[in-house]
Amino acid sequence: TTCMAPAGTTPTTAEAMRGRMDTPTGSPPMSRKSSEYKATNPLTHTQYISDGRRIDTAPCNVEEWGLRNFVLRIMEELDLNIGTDVQFNMNSNAVINKWQDVFLAEKCYTTVLGISRRKYRAFSYIHEPAKKLCYLMLEEENYRSVSWMPTFTFKVMVVCWYDDTRRVTAVDVEYDQLGFYMHCLGAHALHQAFNRRVTPLAMVFLRLYVKSGVVSPLTFLAAVMAFTALF
Repeated sequence: TTCMAPAGTTPTTAEAMRGRMDTPTGSPPMSRKSSEYKATNPLTHTQYISDGRRIDTAPCNVEEWGLRNFVLRIMEELDLNIGTDVQFNMNSNAVINKWQDVFLAEKCYTTVLGISRRKYRAFSYIHEPAKKLCYLMLEEENYRSVSWMPTFTFKVMVVCWYDDTRRVTAVDVEYDQLGFYMHCLGAHALHQAFNRRVTPLAMVFLRLYVKSGVVSPLTFLAAVMAFTALF
């Protein structure tokens, strides 16, 4: 049975919806050894914070279409590499153990959420050599599969841990999940307008609550339950 793509979808989306997902195997590990590592970015800035930890920061300009292409480019920028296995924590909702499954999951969920193409960008990163970790702010530009859905840009925090061979062993991806779904539904502007209306009322409640002198987890829970029942 052939799964027909809805009218108006792009060829990329149609291909994915017919089952031909972009699920390449993990990239072959690089032969670079940890002893060969050096800071290749001439703009790297090193400083030592209060507890003596070394922190390296550097600008970068990585821009790629597709998750796999971006991962390979940013690994090169950070002088890291990937194998086939990883502990990929997706916003504390799931942990995926294979890079191939990471690429499959990303392609699948973007397709069902109406995202046909995605451009990834990174402009800087922070590296803690003693902890063997790097973190960066990732920017996604999401193009929609149907014309009436708005294109939107979203930001994600990414943390990577690596081993002595500089192979990435774990990744944490953290983002505003509610905000992301509001963007996917085309309702983010409406949600922001609602928040702007409600926030002044919430601040009135906050001031009254603090003045009451009964600030505690139990009274706050009771207040939340009362508001839920009323509204």
